[in-house]
Amino acid sequence: MTEKPEGKENQKEEKQENNVKCSFCGNDSFCDQCQMDASKGENMEHCCYDCYQGMKGVLPENVKEKTHVCIPPEKVAESFQNFINDMTARAFMELWNAEKKKLKEMSRQELAQVSFFEGARFMFDFMQRMSQQEQQANEKAHHHEGEHAHEHKHTHEEKK
Repeated sequence: MTEKPEGKENQKEEKQENNVKCSFCGNDSFCDQCQMDASKGENMEHCCYDCYQGMKGVLPENVKEKTHVCIPPEKVAESFQNFINDMTARAFMELWNAEKKKLKEMSRQELAQVSFFEGARFMFDFMQRMSQQEQQANEKAHHHEGEHAHEHKHTHEEKK
């Protein structure tokens, strides 16, 4: 059995796994946002997944706007699944409480059809809300970038 030498390949793999330090605990962490575009991490704080969980998912207000939460890829899928399960359970209870009498009177086929279409409608509405929130976040980010560029231009002109 041969071991890999401590060469550039191993250093590159390690760098990909832990590319930032958590601003709260100081531990190495992986930030996918910074991994994809290092310029996004400039002037940003980072919060590892363990610290974020310890804060019960609520970042302090004074650093909220300038902090990336570093969630490992495997935890993203797990968190998303938990979120979908919670949202589906809430949507079902709302439907059941509002339409319990009608649902009990339906045939099995009608019930299956109504359930399928309600699920599809719920997901469509959910995707639209998420898209709107993403669009609003992008517009807000572009607005801040425009302000920064404007400030930089004035600073540059003052130096002349």
